[in-house]
Amino acid sequence: MMGYNMSAFVSVCIYAFCFACIQAQMLGVFVLPHGGIAAYPDNFNTTNSTAKSEAYKLHNAAKYVGRTVTELKPDFIFLSTPHGVSDSKDFLLYYNTVASGNGQTDNCPQPCVNVSIGLDTNVTKNLLEQLEPNANISGATAFGPPGESTEPFPLRWGEVIPLSFIDKGTLNYTKVVILSQPSRRYKEDVPMVPELIKLGESIFDILETTGKTYVVVISCDLAHTHDKNGPYGFSTAAAPFDEACGNWAKTLDGTYLNIKAAAYVDKALSCGYTGLVMANAMLERSANKWTPSLLANYHPSYYGMMVASFVDARYKDSTI
Repeated sequence: MMGYNMSAFVSVCIYAFCFACIQAQMLGVFVLPHGGIAAYPDNFNTTNSTAKSEAYKLHNAAKYVGRTVTELKPDFIFLSTPHGVSDSKDFLLYYNTVASGNGQTDNCPQPCVNVSIGLDTNVTKNLLEQLEPNANISGATAFGPPGESTEPFPLRWGEVIPLSFIDKGTLNYTKVVILSQPSRRYKEDVPMVPELIKLGESIFDILETTGKTYVVVISCDLAHTHDKNGPYGFSTAAAPFDEACGNWAKTLDGTYLNIKAAAYVDKALSCGYTGLVMANAMLERSANKWTPSLLANYHPSYYGMMVASFVDARYKDSTI
């Protein structure tokens, strides 16, 4: 696991200052798990000391990413979720003014964490207006008119767990744009790769014109077939799939995702794969040089989890 020590954390202050100076838009891309084991390692019921240690490493890495997001002070957070309100065909953008829910999932204590956020309806409206004519994407509104409903859009673990790693104070003033992956991802993830690349590029192009700074957060768990006693059984595809995703996070070489991981994903069963492909397209679309950092990649239970960070390489060695 790559380091995320105090000196690196302190240097994020420099990142934020320098990004503001050059008026950059996308400040960073981050991969965060949505499993309860990473969120609440204290509640992980295992006697395996290695698994328990891995759970804490995932948790600490995710908290580090949360602090990084706070220090970057983005105007909004763009979050991709594979476990939200989903359409069978279309990607959905949540189009209420606010959203809230709980992260109830495995190993989550009672009561589980709750998150309440404001949704950036202006950015959502802009995305929909430009994407709808040429992409499988729609706006989803709960209990009111599009972009105006003040009833909270319902959230669950796919959104709440990743957001819970970010300081609540940050979420009080930083709005969120949420994209839900369509349910066809369960059986069509590999055929969706060209579409995901095109969508990622288009989203990046649009977000870069908003005049706002933002970070991208991909809610992602990896292979769900690491344990024969798990709900999805064991597959030999699990380990090489997680390794390929980790190699992408270390190198930003898209072939690890779009070719190598793609060869295993149908048997590995990953709920975050489509979001990773989309994020890679956004990073490749950018003219910036990004520093990839794989902070954690483990499977303490039957499913794998990864924490990764991508920030501007020009400030890689900044210190105070």
